[in-house]
Formats: sequence, structure tokens, C-alpha cells
Amino acid sequence: MPLSNSKYKMKTRNRFCLFVFLLAPGIFAATAAPANTPAVPRWEPHDFSFATKAQPPNPFLVEFSATVRKPDGTTFLLPGFFDGNGTWKVRVAPTAEGQWSLVTKSDVPELHGQSAVFTGVKNPNPNVHGTLRVDKANPHHFIFDDGTRFFMQGYEYDWLWALDMDQPGLPTVAQSLDILARHGFNGVILNSYAHDTGWRKGKSSPDDYGPPLLYAWQGSNDQPDHRRMNPAYWQHYDRVVAALNERGIQAHVLIKVYNKQVNWPKRRSAEEQLFFRWLVARYAAYPNVIWDFSKEAHNEKDLAYKQGMLKFLREIDPYHHLATVHDDDQANDSGAYDELTDYRADQQHGKWHEVILRQRQRRAWPVVNVEFGYEHGPKGTNDLTYRVGQPPEEVLRRAWEIQMAGGYTAYYYT
Repeated sequence: MPLSNSKYKMKTRNRFCLFVFLLAPGIFAATAAPANTPAVPRWEPHDFSFATKAQPPNPFLVEFSATVRKPDGTTFLLPGFFDGNGTWKVRVAPTAEGQWSLVTKSDVPELHGQSAVFTGVKNPNPNVHGTLRVDKANPHHFIFDDGTRFFMQGYEYDWLWALDMDQPGLPTVAQSLDILARHGFNGVILNSYAHDTGWRKGKSSPDDYGPPLLYAWQGSNDQPDHRRMNPAYWQHYDRVVAALNERGIQAHVLIKVYNKQVNWPKRRSAEEQLFFRWLVARYAAYPNVIWDFSKEAHNEKDLAYKQGMLKFLREIDPYHHLATVHDDDQANDSGAYDELTDYRADQQHGKWHEVILRQRQRRAWPVVNVEFGYEHGPKGTNDLTYRVGQPPEEVLRRAWEIQMAGGYTAYYYT
């Protein structure tokens, strides 16, 4: 089929030139890629932007996705997202070297049938090894796409995204992540959003980041518009996830949290599905993402609901990231998540060695105690957040028990 008469759209992003052109709807380019096709490093997210003069009543409800074709000819469906200013994006990362292409699908005619071609090339970043998987040969452990092994040492940093919201860059985020990486931490646990805490309401001190400067949805926490996301919040979140990825640090994203005063979309609603799809559209292309249904998911008593949302997440994530559920012991012990999650993320404050052995015996999967102690702050044993704290030697001893039982750990600060 001949190319349409629409002008080629050229746009520079980072050091790559974006080459976007129109084809007849649904048809991929069969010829060799043009000479100026962008070269995208393997496993590096790249945004393809598409603009329209159309003004839909709610651009966040516009159907927009892309069928992505790999070098081997297989395809997958990738959801796209509205990013403000009349621009829709498809964020894609090549998982193999070679020629890739995509064609958009939309209920807005100007956004439908647009194509892009790009070339997957070797990734020069030694910290990037692809998406984290469970090692099929050693199912209690992790491995990356390129075969690199991974010994998880996490750090719970729930409000990381709340830093530097009023800064043009990420000075505090970058400095703190460099410190973590230098000390061997290779995973960060963070909320997708949190609003405030019941034990430190409002801005109680300079190190209290709730409520944050930006809100995840339009409106307010008291009166949110769950049908409209806040692009400014998520563009900042993009930068945080990218900073983690650059350093080879996993982003263990707690999609929901039940004790941080968030006015979440109604369960099983179209607005809730919109939120889950939004997260996948923006972050599935990042190889360092791990999905977690919720922090302390035992607070949600509807097991069928949790299973349904995990299934939905599995269905819409074309990159098949690891998924887990934090601290839902009864459901995990019953096997309720065996077909829906890849590893166990637990919160255990006693019998650390014994519990890990039992959890490993029940199912051959990785087990992680993500919250096993709270090291007191720099001011000493009375420098506490949760009215409890341990000296560093005790935190280290507990971590030793967990790891010697074959489990993994995540450090929790106070």
C-alpha cells in the first residue's frame, strides 16, 4: 500500500530522532527501515508521541493502544496513554535487537492507524539486564532476561516519589539512590500514591511528605476525579522510575495502600480499571518494575476482588512483569495466589528463619521478608516512628536469619 500524503512527523527525544509516519490502517511497513529510524537500546523505554487537533470530552477515556511487532514477527498489544497538551503516547521498550514496528489503534480517527519503526540495539548501560524473572531451574531464586542472577536486597522507600516535586530535576532522589546503590541495595519498595498517615497528620515536620505537593488524579483527595489523571504527578513519577532503572534498582510498586488516607476509585469500577491500565501503559516498558497489588493487602477482606484485579493486571501487561501481594498470609498459605503471583512478599516480625523455611517448603518460589525490623533513627533508641525500633545489630541479625534460610530481605528505615 502506498504511504498517505500526510507529512512525516519528526521529533527529537533525548538523543534519538523520532520518525513517525502514516500507513493505511492496520498495515505494517514491509520494506526496510528508513535510514533515520531511531535506534533504541534493548530494554530502554522510548516514547512515540501522536498529536491530534480533536478535543474529546475526556482525553483519558480515549481508546488508544498499539500493536507492536517484534523482529521475529510476533506481536503484542500495548496500551497507550494521554500525557496532556493534546498528545498521546505509546511507551515501548525493545526486548531484542533488530527491527521493530508499531501501529496505533484508537477510536479517534487522527490517532488510528499511525505507524512507527525503530531498531532495537545493544544497551550500553551495564546496570540493565532486562526484566526480572523467577529462575525456572532454581525456582526459589531470581534471574534477569539476559541470564544475570539477582540477589534481592530491598529498601522500603514508600514516599520516594514525593521528593523533589518542586524541583526541576531530582537532586534529592538522585543523591539518595546513589547512596543506596553504593551500599548494595538493588530494589526499592514504593507506593504508586499515598496521601497522609493517621499517626502524623498533615505536615508535622520537614521530613513528613504527606500530603504531597502533587495529587495523582485531578481534583483533590476529598473530591477526586478518578476519570482524569494528573499528568504532572505521573511525569514526575516517570522520572523517579527512570532514575531507579538507570542504576539497576528494581521498582517494587505498591499499587494500592489501605492505611495512607487515599480516596481510591471504587472497587471493580471502570475508574479502577482505568487506573490499573494507566500504570501498565506508563510503566510496563520499564524493565525494573515489579507489581504488588497492595501494601498490607490483608486489610482488603474481599479475596475474590484481589484475585480478579491480579488477573486483570496479568492480562493487560504485555511485558509480564513479576507480580506479588504484600503481607496477605492467610491467602498465601491457602494457595489462593499460586496461579496469580510469582513470589511471596511477607511482613514477619518473629521466628524469621523458621518462617522462611516453611514458606519455601509450601511452594517452590522466592520468598521475601520485606518488613522484619525497624532500625532506630540517628538520634538513638528513642528516635522512632512506630513506637518500636531495633539497634542496627539486631536488624542485621534478623536479616542473617532470613537469608540463611534461603529468603530475601528489604530494609525498613525509621
